[in-house]
Parts: sequence; C-alpha cells; structure tokens
Amino acid sequence: MSVEPDIPAHLTGYVDALGVDGAVKFLCEFGGSEVYIATTPTGRSKMARAIGVDNVEKLAGSLGAGYYKVPIAKRWVAQILFARGESLNTIARIVRADVATVRRWRLADDDAQLQLL
Repeated sequence: MSVEPDIPAHLTGYVDALGVDGAVKFLCEFGGSEVYIATTPTGRSKMARAIGVDNVEKLAGSLGAGYYKVPIAKRWVAQILFARGESLNTIARIVRADVATVRRWRLADDDAQLQLL
C-alpha cells in the first residue's frame, strides 16, 4: 500500500466537503455531468438520493450553490485506487477506462516518483 496522491486544485472543494471516499463515489457517479447544488436540498434530486442531503449541503457550503460541471477525474480516482491496492482490472471497470490506459497511468505515476537510494 502506498501513499495517496495529492488532491488536484479543481477537486479540493469536493474532497473538503465529502472526504476522499465520498469524493471518489461522487465523481464516479456524476463526473462529466452538470448538476445543481442547492443550499437547502429536498432529497428528491438524484444527487441527494445518491450521496445524501447532508452531503449536498456540505458541497454547497464548500463550493457555493449553483450549477457545476462535475470533473471526470478518472486519473485521480485511479491513483487513489492504486494506493489502496486495487487491481488494474478493477480500477479500469470503476473509472470506465481501458485496462491499457490504466496501466499507462500506473507506469507514468511510478516514473514520476523520486528514486531514493
């Protein structure tokens, strides 16, 4: 098990509000779509049903209310799952990417690490 990657700046609001696990779930569910984040959600929206009214309120507090295009963030989600020991095939299914792409991401991330002798 390795250290989890840094949080990219465009994802910090999501992670601050939902935590890493919640942000991963949210990004996998809503990434690439446009959503409305309400300050007082009713519980009828797909987002409120998926992550809970409390979490929608936390997102509104972190990001502000309004319409947002949710980032896809496949590579960051894959990095989190790599750090947690998931297999390449499992990660590819979760992020909806080809296993060869996921393998390339893994190899590129390994090359970016400093070699300590």
